[in-house]
Amino acid sequence: MPKYKYAFAKYPTSSILEEIFEAAESLNNKLSKININDLNVSDYNKRYFGEHISTLGRRRLNLTKYSYVLAWALNRIERPLNEICFLDYGAGHGFLALLAKELGIGRVIHNDIYDISCKDAQEIAKELNLTADHYILGDIDDVIFFLDENSISCHSVGSYDVIEHIYDIEDFLNKNHLLSKEQISIFHASAANSKNPRINFKLKKIHTKIENTGRELKKGRKPTDASRPLIEIRKEMIRSLDKNLSKNEIEDLAYFTRGMMSFDIEKSVDIYEKEKKLPELINHPTNTCDPITGNWYEHLMDPDKLSKILQKNGFNALVISGYYDSPKSIYIRMIKKFLNLIISFLGKRGLFFAPFYAIHGFK
Repeated sequence: MPKYKYAFAKYPTSSILEEIFEAAESLNNKLSKININDLNVSDYNKRYFGEHISTLGRRRLNLTKYSYVLAWALNRIERPLNEICFLDYGAGHGFLALLAKELGIGRVIHNDIYDISCKDAQEIAKELNLTADHYILGDIDDVIFFLDENSISCHSVGSYDVIEHIYDIEDFLNKNHLLSKEQISIFHASAANSKNPRINFKLKKIHTKIENTGRELKKGRKPTDASRPLIEIRKEMIRSLDKNLSKNEIEDLAYFTRGMMSFDIEKSVDIYEKEKKLPELINHPTNTCDPITGNWYEHLMDPDKLSKILQKNGFNALVISGYYDSPKSIYIRMIKKFLNLIISFLGKRGLFFAPFYAIHGFK
């Protein structure tokens, strides 16, 4: 079995699969020779990307993951690699874009909403001689604008651990078809797998802590990440609107606006002021987002609902289970291989055991 292939996993039938694994090995060799602390990148990516490449085991884990994403993102694209345009959406440090460039994809686009990530990704790519063709700062509207202005159509879009942070996921998925005027294959994977009871329980605990207690501000974390309890931030926002609300009214509005950004909170307060009507509480016991940035904290969503949004926009869409890596420990490796076998056998029902899920669409 290739080093960068999940044991017993289902991959798309593709002639380039072996080329992806070869590119992963080549990229691993390049990554093993760099010292992230010597590069002109932020403390955030010295920590975050540094963790991704710190050991051979970590590099293999991440290259296996991104090889899987890239294999599915390129699924059914019937054109030579050098004629493909690939978008790494929400790319962050750009690991997936690096693999796409190493594979020899003709045009690779890196996108992220965080300016420091875009700058850091360029520095890392330059060091590896794998610079993407374009770096786009912004959300999906900014990407679509750039593509239209430059008459570019994306043939393939991939992301990992991005969709669970997007503020308006329905709006995002409704706009995916606008990324291309030709055939397009998309693959969005997320470790916030609500179908896996262990992950579901763990992330709900994280939600509750961030919402009510906050978290310690540590070196190497994004400066945009909130450390204060999110409910306290919403209370402060509501007080600042100066609507002569009582303490109890502010507390009620802060509670009912969980999962809202500042502009939606302001709309809800305006409605309450006029009609004394509280907003409808989010239909989930713990999901919460940063009211300043709109960043959801590991948003637990129903993959089937996400797939249906793509289908409404003309995609042939399906939900796919993710798989476990093969760690050094023989005992843990045997357990994970057994779980992969079950996941593969059960198909979509394997999400119950899967470490991540993905939505795949082709149009």
